[in-house]
Amino acid sequence: MKKGYKIGLFFILLLVAALIILVLWKRHTIAGVPNEENLIGQNDEAGGASQVQQMDITTTCDTICIYENIDQKDGSVSMEEKKLPVKYIGLTRKELEQALKEDSLVPTLEDKQKGFQSQHLELFSAEKIKILRIYDTTQELSGFYILEINGEVCVYKQDRVTLYFKTGLRTKDLPPDVRCEVQKGKFMDTELQVYHFIESYSS
Repeated sequence: MKKGYKIGLFFILLLVAALIILVLWKRHTIAGVPNEENLIGQNDEAGGASQVQQMDITTTCDTICIYENIDQKDGSVSMEEKKLPVKYIGLTRKELEQALKEDSLVPTLEDKQKGFQSQHLELFSAEKIKILRIYDTTQELSGFYILEINGEVCVYKQDRVTLYFKTGLRTKDLPPDVRCEVQKGKFMDTELQVYHFIESYSS
Protein backbone atom coordinates (compact mmCIF):
# COMPACT_ATOMS: atom_id res chain seq x y z
CA MET A 1 0.00 0.00 0.00
CA LYS A 2 2.78 2.39 0.88
CA LYS A 3 4.62 1.46 -2.31
CA GLY A 4 1.55 2.18 -4.45
CA TYR A 5 1.01 5.49 -2.67
CA LYS A 6 4.60 6.55 -3.32
CA ILE A 7 4.35 5.67 -7.02
CA GLY A 8 1.08 7.64 -7.35
CA LEU A 9 2.58 10.64 -5.56
CA PHE A 10 5.63 10.50 -7.83
CA PHE A 11 3.48 10.62 -10.97
CA ILE A 12 1.39 13.52 -9.58
CA LEU A 13 4.56 15.50 -8.81
CA LEU A 14 5.89 14.68 -12.28
CA LEU A 15 2.67 15.90 -13.89
CA VAL A 16 2.67 19.14 -11.82
CA ALA A 17 6.32 19.80 -12.78
CA ALA A 18 5.47 19.22 -16.47
CA LEU A 19 2.54 21.68 -16.23
CA ILE A 20 4.73 24.32 -14.55
CA ILE A 21 7.39 23.94 -17.27
CA LEU A 22 4.72 24.18 -19.99
CA VAL A 23 3.22 27.36 -18.48
CA LEU A 24 6.64 28.99 -18.13
CA TRP A 25 7.56 28.06 -21.72
CA LYS A 26 4.27 29.51 -23.08
CA ARG A 27 4.72 32.75 -21.13
CA HIS A 28 8.26 33.15 -22.50
CA THR A 29 7.15 32.50 -26.10
CA ILE A 30 4.24 34.99 -25.97
CA ALA A 31 6.43 37.66 -24.37
CA GLY A 32 9.02 37.26 -27.15
CA VAL A 33 6.55 37.81 -30.04
CA PRO A 34 5.07 41.31 -30.43
CA ASN A 35 1.33 41.35 -30.71
CA GLU A 36 -0.53 42.69 -33.76
CA GLU A 37 -1.48 45.99 -32.10
CA ASN A 38 2.16 46.72 -31.28
CA LEU A 39 3.17 45.93 -34.85
CA ILE A 40 0.47 48.24 -36.31
CA GLY A 41 1.50 51.01 -33.94
CA GLN A 42 5.16 50.62 -34.91
CA ASN A 43 4.28 50.63 -38.63
CA ASP A 44 2.13 53.75 -38.24
CA GLU A 45 4.95 55.54 -36.45
CA ALA A 46 7.45 54.50 -39.14
CA GLY A 47 5.07 55.51 -41.95
CA GLY A 48 4.35 58.84 -40.30
CA ALA A 49 8.04 59.53 -39.85
CA SER A 50 8.66 58.63 -43.50
CA GLN A 51 5.94 61.02 -44.69
CA VAL A 52 7.28 63.84 -42.54
CA GLN A 53 10.77 63.14 -43.86
CA GLN A 54 9.45 63.27 -47.46
CA MET A 55 7.73 66.62 -46.79
CA ASP A 56 10.99 68.04 -45.44
CA ILE A 57 12.99 67.19 -48.58
CA THR A 58 13.68 70.18 -50.83
CA THR A 59 15.65 70.72 -54.01
CA THR A 60 19.06 72.39 -53.83
CA CYS A 61 21.46 74.02 -56.27
CA ASP A 62 23.13 70.60 -56.55
CA THR A 63 19.92 68.79 -57.53
CA ILE A 64 20.23 67.24 -61.00
CA CYS A 65 17.35 68.06 -63.36
CA ILE A 66 16.52 65.46 -66.03
CA TYR A 67 14.00 66.20 -68.78
CA GLU A 68 12.37 63.29 -70.60
CA ASN A 69 10.84 64.66 -73.81
CA ILE A 70 8.20 62.66 -75.65
CA ASP A 71 6.99 63.63 -79.14
CA GLN A 72 3.38 62.61 -79.71
CA LYS A 73 3.93 62.74 -83.47
CA ASP A 74 6.03 59.56 -83.61
CA GLY A 75 6.47 58.53 -79.96
CA SER A 76 10.18 59.35 -79.98
CA VAL A 77 11.84 59.96 -76.60
CA SER A 78 14.86 62.12 -75.84
CA MET A 79 16.59 62.77 -72.52
CA GLU A 80 18.51 65.85 -71.46
CA GLU A 81 20.24 66.65 -68.19
CA LYS A 82 20.37 70.30 -67.18
CA LYS A 83 21.22 72.48 -64.24
CA LEU A 84 18.16 72.96 -62.05
CA PRO A 85 16.52 76.33 -62.88
CA VAL A 86 16.92 78.84 -60.06
CA LYS A 87 13.14 79.19 -59.61
CA TYR A 88 12.92 75.46 -58.74
CA ILE A 89 15.61 75.55 -56.00
CA GLY A 90 14.44 75.15 -52.38
CA LEU A 91 11.05 73.66 -53.26
CA THR A 92 9.32 70.63 -51.75
CA ARG A 93 7.72 68.03 -54.03
CA LYS A 94 4.29 69.63 -53.72
CA GLU A 95 5.65 73.12 -54.40
CA LEU A 96 7.60 71.91 -57.43
CA GLU A 97 4.54 70.15 -58.87
CA GLN A 98 2.57 73.40 -58.53
CA ALA A 99 5.37 75.43 -60.17
CA LEU A 100 5.52 73.03 -63.13
CA LYS A 101 1.76 73.20 -63.52
CA GLU A 102 1.85 77.01 -63.61
CA ASP A 103 4.71 77.01 -66.12
CA SER A 104 2.69 74.70 -68.39
CA LEU A 105 0.02 77.39 -68.70
CA VAL A 106 2.52 79.98 -70.01
CA PRO A 107 5.22 78.10 -71.98
CA THR A 108 8.22 79.97 -73.40
CA LEU A 109 8.31 80.97 -77.06
CA GLU A 110 10.94 78.30 -77.68
CA ASP A 111 8.68 75.63 -76.15
CA LYS A 112 5.71 76.85 -78.21
CA GLN A 113 7.74 76.54 -81.39
CA LYS A 114 8.67 72.98 -80.42
CA GLY A 115 4.99 72.11 -79.98
CA PHE A 116 4.96 71.95 -76.15
CA GLN A 117 1.80 70.36 -74.72
CA SER A 118 2.28 69.60 -71.00
CA GLN A 119 4.72 68.54 -68.27
CA HIS A 120 4.65 66.80 -64.91
CA LEU A 121 7.03 65.63 -62.20
CA GLU A 122 7.93 61.95 -62.46
CA LEU A 123 10.77 61.57 -59.92
CA PHE A 124 11.68 63.68 -56.89
CA SER A 125 14.57 63.62 -54.42
CA ALA A 126 17.11 66.09 -53.09
CA GLU A 127 19.72 64.57 -55.44
CA LYS A 128 17.69 64.30 -58.65
CA ILE A 129 14.36 65.29 -60.20
CA LYS A 130 12.88 64.02 -63.46
CA ILE A 131 10.34 66.02 -65.47
CA LEU A 132 8.28 64.39 -68.21
CA ARG A 133 7.49 66.83 -71.04
CA ILE A 134 5.03 66.14 -73.87
CA TYR A 135 5.51 67.74 -77.29
CA ASP A 136 3.70 67.49 -80.62
CA THR A 137 5.87 68.44 -83.58
CA THR A 138 3.17 67.67 -86.14
CA GLN A 139 3.15 70.60 -88.55
CA GLU A 140 -0.16 72.39 -88.66
CA LEU A 141 -1.75 72.34 -92.11
CA SER A 142 -1.40 75.69 -93.85
CA GLY A 143 -2.57 77.23 -97.09
CA PHE A 144 -5.98 77.86 -98.68
CA TYR A 145 -8.15 76.57 -101.50
CA ILE A 146 -10.31 78.81 -103.64
CA LEU A 147 -13.38 76.81 -104.64
CA GLU A 148 -16.69 77.32 -106.40
CA ILE A 149 -19.75 76.73 -104.20
CA ASN A 150 -23.16 77.27 -105.83
CA GLY A 151 -21.66 79.64 -108.39
CA GLU A 152 -19.81 81.71 -105.77
CA VAL A 153 -16.06 81.89 -105.17
CA CYS A 154 -15.29 80.78 -101.60
CA VAL A 155 -12.06 80.41 -99.66
CA TYR A 156 -11.50 77.21 -97.68
CA LYS A 157 -8.73 76.16 -95.36
CA GLN A 158 -6.16 73.60 -96.45
CA ASP A 159 -8.45 70.68 -95.53
CA ARG A 160 -10.93 71.82 -98.25
CA VAL A 161 -13.72 71.33 -95.68
CA THR A 162 -13.48 74.32 -93.32
CA LEU A 163 -14.93 77.49 -94.86
CA TYR A 164 -12.62 80.47 -94.28
CA PHE A 165 -14.84 83.11 -95.88
CA LYS A 166 -17.07 83.86 -98.86
CA THR A 167 -15.65 86.34 -101.38
CA GLY A 168 -18.87 87.60 -102.93
CA LEU A 169 -17.41 86.94 -106.40
CA ARG A 170 -19.41 84.95 -108.97
CA THR A 171 -17.49 82.32 -110.94
CA LYS A 172 -19.26 83.45 -114.13
CA ASP A 173 -17.42 86.79 -113.83
CA LEU A 174 -14.00 85.11 -113.91
CA PRO A 175 -11.95 84.51 -117.07
CA PRO A 176 -12.57 80.98 -118.48
CA ASP A 177 -9.12 79.62 -117.51
CA VAL A 178 -9.37 80.99 -113.94
CA ARG A 179 -12.95 79.72 -113.65
CA CYS A 180 -11.73 76.24 -114.59
CA GLU A 181 -9.00 76.41 -111.90
CA VAL A 182 -11.48 77.51 -109.23
CA GLN A 183 -13.91 74.74 -110.15
CA LYS A 184 -11.11 72.19 -109.63
CA GLY A 185 -9.80 74.01 -106.55
CA LYS A 186 -7.08 76.65 -106.79
CA PHE A 187 -4.43 76.40 -104.05
CA MET A 188 -2.90 79.51 -102.42
CA ASP A 189 0.03 79.35 -99.97
CA THR A 190 -0.77 82.46 -97.96
CA GLU A 191 -3.64 84.70 -96.98
CA LEU A 192 -1.95 87.57 -98.83
CA GLN A 193 -2.09 85.63 -102.11
CA VAL A 194 -5.80 85.01 -101.52
CA TYR A 195 -6.49 88.74 -101.06
CA HIS A 196 -4.46 89.62 -104.18
CA PHE A 197 -6.51 87.10 -106.17
CA ILE A 198 -9.81 88.52 -104.91
CA GLU A 199 -8.72 92.12 -105.63
CA SER A 200 -7.67 91.14 -109.14
CA TYR A 201 -11.16 89.98 -110.06
CA SER A 202 -13.32 92.25 -107.95
CA SER A 203 -15.27 94.87 -109.96
